[in-house]
Amino acid sequence: MTTADAVRDDTTPEQPAKPEEATGSKATAPDATGSEATGPDATGPGAPRRLAPISPATPAAWLLRSSAIAAAVAGILAAIVAPGVQGNASEHVVVWTVWGASAFAFFLLLLLVTLAVWGAVELLRSQSLPSPARAALLGGGAVVVAMSSPGLRDRLPPLYSSIIAIAAVIAALAGAYAAAGAPHTRAVAAVLAVLAFAAMARFGAWWIAVYAGDMASVRLFSTARSLATAGILLEAAAQLLAVTWLSTRSRGGGLGQLGAFVALVGAVALTWGVAQGVHSTASLWQAILHTALADAPGVPSPYGLDALATFLVPASLLLALATAMQPRQAVSVLVAMALALVSRGAFDAPLRALCAVVAAYWVVLARGDQQAMWQALIRERHARLEEAK
Repeated sequence: MTTADAVRDDTTPEQPAKPEEATGSKATAPDATGSEATGPDATGPGAPRRLAPISPATPAAWLLRSSAIAAAVAGILAAIVAPGVQGNASEHVVVWTVWGASAFAFFLLLLLVTLAVWGAVELLRSQSLPSPARAALLGGGAVVVAMSSPGLRDRLPPLYSSIIAIAAVIAALAGAYAAAGAPHTRAVAAVLAVLAFAAMARFGAWWIAVYAGDMASVRLFSTARSLATAGILLEAAAQLLAVTWLSTRSRGGGLGQLGAFVALVGAVALTWGVAQGVHSTASLWQAILHTALADAPGVPSPYGLDALATFLVPASLLLALATAMQPRQAVSVLVAMALALVSRGAFDAPLRALCAVVAAYWVVLARGDQQAMWQALIRERHARLEEAK
């Protein structure tokens, strides 16, 4: 006896086994691009996109910008306000002003050391940085960080100041070399490199002047003054690069150009006040400026560039403040430029050397930030298209 449940009809063709039943895996149909692999390990055109790694500047953005603004304000207090009120205000005002400038300097030291340690950790994790550049950056930065704190309490001996200056120069040149390869960090790298050479010129000028005084050599002292003149010109060149770069930021809104213009006008006004402060009829603010910035050219003095040397002091601080406050820009690049301007190529001062080191650290980290690079390139392209219309 045969039934439908017991006998298979031989005329009915047997259905082939499905691929997933035979292999135990589920097949996927080709997509529109022709790629058949869509799993998590796929690498074809249809593969899912991998998220780019988060830049270290993203979580540190608030600390970076705050540190840059604090560095500019601390520089104004330490270079202009605190020394200027001495002899021009009451003792009570002088004491409180000096105390406030010192407290702000210690606060800035904490911010910069935090950024230096954070940046050093990120540089150790970086795989794209060459080993010699990493060694120079971390070695020079470690020396500057270790020797910066005592310099805030007491005046450092010339030998210690020289060690700090040399270490900062090494770190700045290494950072400039590492950051010069990316278009969005190339300008900061150029400024860092020029300021490092300015620091070397000033460092050599001071030591040659000391040796010339011991040997009573007029020829050596003339050489020292020539090096001091070169240092002033190099710092002026670095600030000119910074002004040119800042003027191209936010072309649509014009904030970069406005910030650079206001900073330069303010520096010119302050330099004029320094020149007027020498007269007996000078106002209080002019007398304060003259007291603070009359010795800005330093020792040995440059040849015929005393006014330029005086102008560069407020110009660097105001340009740094204008740079740090620019909106809609890569924060790490802005902060590196601002801190480089605050350093002024005078790395014998501990806080200025530390500003240069932190600028070198974070501009190298900004070099590897692909998102910031493409944003800068796209923004530059849009600005050029708007100008071409």
